[in-house]
Amino acid sequence: MIGELIAIFAVLTFVLSNVIFRKTEHEASPIFINFFRTTIGTFTFIIFAILLNVFDKIFLLPFELWIILFISFLFGQVFGDTAYFNAQKDLGATLAMGVSMTFPVFTFILSLVFLNKAFDVSLLFSLIFISLGVIIIGKSKSNVKSSNHMLSDAGDKLETRNWRKRLHFKSFRALSFGLIASLGWAIALIIIEFATNEIDTLLVLQPGLSSVLGNVIRFPFAAAILTLMVGKENYSNKKRTNKSSFKKSPMTWLYLVIAALIGTSLGAYVYTEAARVAGSTVMSLIASASPLFSLPLTYLINKETINKIGFLGVILTIIGVIIILI
Repeated sequence: MIGELIAIFAVLTFVLSNVIFRKTEHEASPIFINFFRTTIGTFTFIIFAILLNVFDKIFLLPFELWIILFISFLFGQVFGDTAYFNAQKDLGATLAMGVSMTFPVFTFILSLVFLNKAFDVSLLFSLIFISLGVIIIGKSKSNVKSSNHMLSDAGDKLETRNWRKRLHFKSFRALSFGLIASLGWAIALIIIEFATNEIDTLLVLQPGLSSVLGNVIRFPFAAAILTLMVGKENYSNKKRTNKSSFKKSPMTWLYLVIAALIGTSLGAYVYTEAARVAGSTVMSLIASASPLFSLPLTYLINKETINKIGFLGVILTIIGVIIILI
């Protein structure tokens, strides 16, 4: 029961932080958002480890485990989270979560390939529901924007037709980013569960400290990679617009700090701890319902809503995920 409660809390921190990050998208790119939250997380967990007097224990862990933890963060935070923020920018928080939270299915498929898990026919039904849900989500977003554009440009058929092509490509790109995030998170979750349990086996620690140690190792690697990525982006922005990526309004910086503290400093810890205590399957099952947590929060904070078709797509993806998990 404790594991399930931690998993629910982890999902809530993830949803709330991403809804707040949504308020910064007019000034902050997906890469910058991920860079900022990862940098905050790096300092947070190093400070935690020092205060808890366990920082030196990371050097007792074998180098192979460091590599495994690095790979988990590479897939989860560098690839997965960056792809998610790109999807959220075009789809909105709830629809992006509806697509990206299909990662339990990728987890199941990976276990078939690499862990020789027995095939379950429910996978086919799950894939059908999820595929329908993703397609409907894409169509719902395209239809809303296309109809709004046609109302203002009904007299120009050629421009409307070109707009539709661009819109369909934009929706396809956003859905692709959501699925990339889903795959990255699936790989990361399996590795995190293995790595934190290995730390518990190798070191005699109080409950929860293995998650802190794991994040102390994982975060700096990801922060280094994202620093290079945001540096490249900053160079391109200065060259193109003569504007630095780091120049933002005070309110945007405030939102970035609050969201990073909630979703990364607190959220990454409880997420890692949930994977350790509850296991990846339970964590996946609870996380699959995150779009439903997102609906009221996106409305309260960003006044963002989805139409009935989009909601149907979200429900179908959730059903598809639940089928494979029960």
